[in-house]
Amino acid sequence: MDINFASGNPISKGIPWDAYPELEVQTILKIHFETLGFEVSWRHQDDPANEKGIDLECTRDSDNQKVLIAVKKKPKKEALAQLVELVDHPANKRIYVYIGGATQSFRDKFSKFEPQVEFWDEKKLEEHLSDSGLTLQLKIANSRANDAMLRIMKRLIGVIKSKPEKDSLSGKPSQETMETLWGMKDRAVTFHRCFAMAQLMFEDSSRFGELTDEQVQNLVVYVLDYVYVYGLMSLCRTFEDLSPELIELLSYVYDITKIRSNWLELYTYSRGLVPGAVDTAHREYAKERAEWKGVVKSLKARAKEAGSPEIEYTRLDRAAEAFRRLNVWGHGLESTLDDLYTKCVRGYVEP
Repeated sequence: MDINFASGNPISKGIPWDAYPELEVQTILKIHFETLGFEVSWRHQDDPANEKGIDLECTRDSDNQKVLIAVKKKPKKEALAQLVELVDHPANKRIYVYIGGATQSFRDKFSKFEPQVEFWDEKKLEEHLSDSGLTLQLKIANSRANDAMLRIMKRLIGVIKSKPEKDSLSGKPSQETMETLWGMKDRAVTFHRCFAMAQLMFEDSSRFGELTDEQVQNLVVYVLDYVYVYGLMSLCRTFEDLSPELIELLSYVYDITKIRSNWLELYTYSRGLVPGAVDTAHREYAKERAEWKGVVKSLKARAKEAGSPEIEYTRLDRAAEAFRRLNVWGHGLESTLDDLYTKCVRGYVEP
């Protein structure tokens, strides 16, 4: 794995669109258009019997825009009926998203509908999702680094919930436990510092020339792959193969330190928009959007009254924000391992 990365080959493979069901692709598009200021009616979800070829209906009052969207995986000739229905509805824009290719009999009809319908394959979809920052989020969520973080979190939570007995936590820890913890601390410091440096790097736009969305995304994934190879990969394996002694120690340290901020930092972790978890991410997004909608509207109104220019949120800002969140989680894990090591150095609690 590390040799492959050192040779300049990517490890994370990008967005696995084939793994997303149609409903999840629709959900991603719903988040995208809502982020761009549209109100979205989810016709496929709310009233499938009367959707009439339309999965999502997006409207924006500020510029009187209406966008109609249909989503299909591997459409065949039979799917043309949905296209016909889509064209029948008035709109400023009609979009047909097809994932996993389309049969030749279906593609042959593109020219007939193209004046009235935009056809988005995976490449085109990613280009447009960049406008809302979702392409970057999807690539981060589907990176090897995020997968390792998820596995570490599952292991941590599993140990905490299992409440193992602390029978062996007396006297001094074994030499093997001390060496394992030191190695884990070393890896945690590596990836935490990498996240922090990446955040600072993207926060200062003067470090870069003019970068495209794709170039920024590639840089972010490169850093994540680096962190995975030289930190998270071995740390993840160690967590999944913890000795009984370390399992007991982790459970004990959690019991005596669970009010500390490092556990809160760890719990900021979110799987993101990975296949199978899009609905959960959508609910989190909807909740956050509802909570902040009024605040954002008020801030924009005040800025307008004061004559202040609206702050532009750039692609580099999105990358910096992503690493800011990762940095918080990284600090939480490093601090947790520090607590484990400190307890070992000072000696176990007497049972």
